[in-house]
Amino acid sequence: MRSAPWLTGISVLLGTPAAHADWQYTKWGMTPEQVVAASGGKAALLPAARRPRIPPLETAAAGEFQDGALELRTAFSFNTDGGGLACVSYGLMSHDGDQAFKASLINRYGPPQRTSGLPAIGLQTLGWKTSTDEIDANFSKDDPAYVMQCAKKK
Repeated sequence: MRSAPWLTGISVLLGTPAAHADWQYTKWGMTPEQVVAASGGKAALLPAARRPRIPPLETAAAGEFQDGALELRTAFSFNTDGGGLACVSYGLMSHDGDQAFKASLINRYGPPQRTSGLPAIGLQTLGWKTSTDEIDANFSKDDPAYVMQCAKKK
């Protein structure tokens, strides 16, 4: 299985996550074991030797999630300084759903508050900030679309 760029490309450094935010079945601040239990079997703990680390974050659980017709890979990153779940990355398994994924994000969060990218290499990033989350969606000609959703810094 090919490793998705968002599994190892987690470079967002966070403060303490907000305690009341959530993504699907998770809440910011959960432990890896709590995330796996809440997933209903859709996520599993990663062995310590296979956990990507970019301090202060460690990706300690991964799995799959069905969002309507979209099948997504998921990765859960935790603040190793004791803050618990800090980021959830989720992305498509192929380019086939890129446009439907983009439409579902816009439907869920509204028009992006910021758009950036590098057209020369086929990269577009859409961004949103909610009261509790920072959300960045990446669309690339080389990799299927993915999102990094993190607890907003206090």
